[in-house]
Amino acid sequence: MSDFLLQPMLEDLVLFFERHGIPYLIMGGVAVRLWGIPRPTYDLDFTLAVEPENIPGLCENLRKEGFSVSEAHERGFTDRLAGMRNFGVVRYIEGKDVRVDMFLVTTTYQKEAFQRRVRMKANGSEAWFISPEDLILHKLIAGRDRDLADVTDILCVSPEVDKNYLRKWAPVLGVSENLEKKLADMLS
Repeated sequence: MSDFLLQPMLEDLVLFFERHGIPYLIMGGVAVRLWGIPRPTYDLDFTLAVEPENIPGLCENLRKEGFSVSEAHERGFTDRLAGMRNFGVVRYIEGKDVRVDMFLVTTTYQKEAFQRRVRMKANGSEAWFISPEDLILHKLIAGRDRDLADVTDILCVSPEVDKNYLRKWAPVLGVSENLEKKLADMLS
């Protein structure tokens, strides 16, 4: 998936959320481009501050915007990933499917991360992004090789991150060992 196709969809979703008064933040590979070293990404990731009972209405509106939504999600069902509730939608563009994962603010950590979101200008328009510290924590939670490489990149580009904040949440999220390893690597 080229940025040529992904960027307009990102902008469409930001406008959609803002038009509908849905508080959001952008995370995932798109946020890595802001806080770390730009790399290709093939999907979009958001966190939304919506109540779970509002998922059916949100899904209905997303369907009207051209997204494919599963029947289960239309009924309000959400998946869980690392203890976080989420659901996904897909839009088909030029024969390719672009997945959008949307996480719901339901945990104490997510509530604090959401309060720390940052309004930034990217590619000519403003949007709400996850903070670099919370992006690091999310990447450590995911724990895949690509995510751990992203943490290294973010720490190299944004070494002024709030390490006290990271160390506050790392034990709660079960990522202390990987965080300390990444911080030690940064010093060596």
